[in-house]
Amino acid sequence: MEKALVDYIMAQRAEAEEFSKQPGCWMGSMPHPDDTQYWAQRVPSGTLKEFQRIELEEDAYYTIAEAYSKSYARAHDFSQMTDAELQAEIDSASQVITREIEREKEEKAEEEAILNKIASDIGVDRSTLDRWMEAA
Repeated sequence: MEKALVDYIMAQRAEAEEFSKQPGCWMGSMPHPDDTQYWAQRVPSGTLKEFQRIELEEDAYYTIAEAYSKSYARAHDFSQMTDAELQAEIDSASQVITREIEREKEEKAEEEAILNKIASDIGVDRSTLDRWMEAA
């Protein structure tokens, strides 16, 4: 395994260990470089460049799957795309995800406003209205 990849893995493991020392925090870490069976399958060439490319393709797949669908993500041939094309796909899908999150927040705020108005109109507090709605 290339030294650059070993250094990258060990840096990530150190970051995860430090982050996990904080109260209520946890961060997963990559398998140790000594786990040759794992790394031989994950990165056959053992180079940092190959690892980063694999990660970029996976990031593109999962981002597109989240933004659109898994079947749409599977329809892409990421191996034929350049790094710049992959990054553009990731950025585009990330914008879709961000817009969806914002839309959901707006809908939630509108729903809360409606429920607060209903509670006010009938002269009860919000927890009472929520309790009545759950019981209905």
